[in-house]
Amino acid sequence: MEAVEAVKGYGLTFGWLVVFLVLAYLARWLFDWITPLSLPKASEAKNRAVGHVLRGLYVGLALILLSAIRGNRNLGWALLDGAIGVALILLTYLVFDRVDPRDFGKELGADNTMLGMEIEGVFILTAALVVGAMNLGAF
Repeated sequence: MEAVEAVKGYGLTFGWLVVFLVLAYLARWLFDWITPLSLPKASEAKNRAVGHVLRGLYVGLALILLSAIRGNRNLGWALLDGAIGVALILLTYLVFDRVDPRDFGKELGADNTMLGMEIEGVFILTAALVVGAMNLGAF
C-alpha cells in the first residue's frame, strides 16, 4: 500500500509540474506578446532587468499554484486558477505601464535593472493578493 501511495504522490507531482510548465510557457508567451521588446533578444543579450521580470512572473505563478494545490488538489481547477492568476499579473503590468511615466519596453530593453526588480516585486505582490482572494472562502 505504501508503494501505491508513493507512486500516486509522484504522479500528482508530475501532473502539477506539467500544469506549472504549461502556465509558465503561456505567461512568458503572453508577456512577450504584450511588450514591445523581444524576450529571445533580451535573453541573448543577458538582460538582467528582463530576467528579474520573468523571475517575478514565475514566482507569482508558483505562489498561485501552491495555493491551488493546498486549496482544492484538482489539476483542472489549478489550471484555471493559474490562468486567471497569470491574466491578473499581466493585467497589473499593463495598468502599471500605462500609469507610470517611464517607457517600460524601452527601459527594460536598456537593461534598467531597478525597473526590472520593481516589476518583479509588483508581480509577486499581485500574486500574493490573488492567493489571498483565492483563500477567502477558507476563513
